[in-house]
Amino acid sequence: MTAGYITICLLGIACTWNLYHPPFKQAYRGIAAFIIGVLCGELALLLLPIHLFIVGYFLINGVVNGFWTGLILFLTFISWCAQLTYIVNSMLSSQPLTQALDQAGVERLAPDTNNEDRSNFWSRILKPFSFRLNNVSCQKGIIYKTVDGQTLKLDIYQQKEPLEKANIETKAAPVLLYMHGGGLLQYGGTRFGQGLPLLNELASLGWVCVSIDYRLSPRNQWPAHLIDCKTALQWIKQNIEAYGGNPDFVVTAGDSAGGQLSALMALTANNPQFQAEPNAQSLSHTYKDENSQIQAAICFYGVMDFCNLNNASHSSDAGRLWSKAVIKADFHDPDNLALFRSANAIATASEHSDPHTIPDCLLIHGTKDSLIAIEESQLLAEKLSQVSENKVIFAKVPGAQHAFNMLRSIRSELVLAETVRFAQDCHRRHQERF
Repeated sequence: MTAGYITICLLGIACTWNLYHPPFKQAYRGIAAFIIGVLCGELALLLLPIHLFIVGYFLINGVVNGFWTGLILFLTFISWCAQLTYIVNSMLSSQPLTQALDQAGVERLAPDTNNEDRSNFWSRILKPFSFRLNNVSCQKGIIYKTVDGQTLKLDIYQQKEPLEKANIETKAAPVLLYMHGGGLLQYGGTRFGQGLPLLNELASLGWVCVSIDYRLSPRNQWPAHLIDCKTALQWIKQNIEAYGGNPDFVVTAGDSAGGQLSALMALTANNPQFQAEPNAQSLSHTYKDENSQIQAAICFYGVMDFCNLNNASHSSDAGRLWSKAVIKADFHDPDNLALFRSANAIATASEHSDPHTIPDCLLIHGTKDSLIAIEESQLLAEKLSQVSENKVIFAKVPGAQHAFNMLRSIRSELVLAETVRFAQDCHRRHQERF
């Protein structure tokens, strides 16, 4: 029993330490820190009482009977205090985002704009894996493209009620195009398990939300991933009216690699390099010359410095090893530099010459992200501010790990509310202009 007590206590201490001091420079340790950090951090409100109960059971059975077991109990008590502090701090973690939106002149949501489920804040947090809202329906598996024997599908989330009862002012609902993360790699991520809180939240407010597949590496090479996102955008422009959506107002959003794609969608409007390819069959007509401009981009902890071209990543070696699966070309060959730069949002922004085509951009990144350095989003925001005439908003989320918003937690719900605020404000201003 003593061994069990020591193991449980040391695990708790180690997990708490990881919340405050995750490793940033070692790739494999960073991945482990990310997984542990998300679970222990975003579920701290639920896991802390369980840990207290288990340790209490050992105490009742008289396990603490010497110096070392007593010392471990003392360290465990300190870790509990640190976890409580972490929980309290998570209640304040959306403040930088709120302040950034205020400074950018983003209108606050009216009290009646939030749906009725927003009042159930704590009930949501107590069900961290429950994403579907009662008034949201989802049509799954709609094919939008086939290429090289691969069938790409999308899911559409929208309000169950008729559009005239939705919380929007026109029958043409705003549209969200969501791209999942996962390092652009097979088995890294899917449209089924990511972005669900945001997709459901906006759908419950009357948006038509589209979550897509796109081709993944190493089977497929860059820029196939971005080309598929462009194809999905054209599918939306040609088909979304049948679902009540407005093809002239599309906001992109994504997490991690999806955040990278969302940023590149904003930066490569109408770039022919990403708008046509051989051997592709889209359910819409050819789109080589179609308008691929979006109206806003939301980027969560995106891979903005692909291959560490700007020295903003945690690890140059890890990034370049990973990139070999995405771009099978010699990084050191000058002839390949343009290809690598095309996947790098910071480099793309630096070369951008038309400030009119860059839409409003919101970049959100956690300060404790052990996979993607927060400096990547920060540097992109600085570059965008230099070349864009529209809003560029960057916000740190204190204490947040990578993928902090995949579960329902105190932090993720607060950040979600501010993200919705940004999206709704973009739509309001679009309506005023048109």
